[in-house]
Amino acid sequence: MKNSTKLLVFIALATMMLSLSVAPVKAEDTPAEVLTGVRLLNVEKVDLAANSYKLDFYIWFSWDPAQITLAEIKDFEFLNGAPSRDIVFVTEEEGFIQYRVKGDFIKTFDFTRYPFETHDLQVTIEHKNMNSTELVYVPDPDSSLDSGVNVVGWNLIDFKTSVVEHLFSGNSFSNYVFDLYVGRPFFSSLIKNVLPITVIVIISLLTFLIHSKNFGQRIGLAVSTLMAASAVHLSLLNALPPTGYLTLADRMMLIVYIIFLFNLAVSVYIMRLVDRGKIDDAEKFNGTSAKWLVVLTVAMIAVQFLF
Repeated sequence: MKNSTKLLVFIALATMMLSLSVAPVKAEDTPAEVLTGVRLLNVEKVDLAANSYKLDFYIWFSWDPAQITLAEIKDFEFLNGAPSRDIVFVTEEEGFIQYRVKGDFIKTFDFTRYPFETHDLQVTIEHKNMNSTELVYVPDPDSSLDSGVNVVGWNLIDFKTSVVEHLFSGNSFSNYVFDLYVGRPFFSSLIKNVLPITVIVIISLLTFLIHSKNFGQRIGLAVSTLMAASAVHLSLLNALPPTGYLTLADRMMLIVYIIFLFNLAVSVYIMRLVDRGKIDDAEKFNGTSAKWLVVLTVAMIAVQFLF
C-alpha cells in the first residue's frame, strides 16, 4: 500500500515537472500587423536652402482589433517632421483610421550632381513605444500619387513605399517609409545654369583673335568676363545651403576659372613680348597657347567625367 502511494506521488510530481518544462516552449505571440498606405495629394514647396519640403497627403492604417487597440495605433510619430494631422475617418470595430497630414519634413539633400541632381522627398513613421516584436507595419499596395500632384520646377521620377527596421537603444522598431523622387528638368537646367557661363567663356576666348599689339583690349576682355563668370557662380551658390563637398557646378566653375587664368597669363606674357618689340614671337605664342588651351580644356572635362 505504501509503495502504491509513493508511486502515485511520484507520478503526480513527474507530471507537474513535465508541464512546467513544456510551458516555456510555447510559441511566442506574433507582432500585430498594421496595413499602412498613403495617397500623396500635393508637394507645396521644396526648399533646398533649408533642406526641407512641405507635403500634403492622406495616410491610413488597417488592423485586426483582436491584436491591437485604436489607442495604440494612434501612438505613432513622424521621424523627420512634425506636421499637423487630422482624423478624416475612423472605425474601431473594423480596425481602420485615416488621417490628413500637412506640414514640413526635413532631409539632408545630396547636391553632388547640382544643377542636374535628383532628390528623395522621404517621410518616415514609427510607433513611439511598440517595437517590431509587438507591431509591424505592412505597405498597402493601394498607395499612390494623386493625379494632380505637380512639383513646380521639378520632374516626378518615382514613388514607392517600404518598411525598414530601425535600431534604437538595443530595440528594433518597424518604420513605414514612403519616398517621392524628383529631379531637375535637364534642358531647363542646361539653359539656365550652363548656357550663360558657356557664352561668357566663349566671349573670353575671343582674346586669342585679337592682335598681340592690342594687349590692353585682350586683358580688359579677360578681366571683365572673369567678373561676369564669378557673378554667375555666386548666383548658383545662393540656391544651396552650405556644403562640405564640391558640387558639379563647383567643378564646372573650377574649369572655367582655370581657363580664365590661363587666358590672363597668356595675355600678360604677350604684353611683355610686345613691349620688347617681339611682335612675331608674340603672335606665334598666341597661336600655340590657343592649341594648348583646347588640350587643357578637354583634359579637365575628361577628368570630371572620370572622377
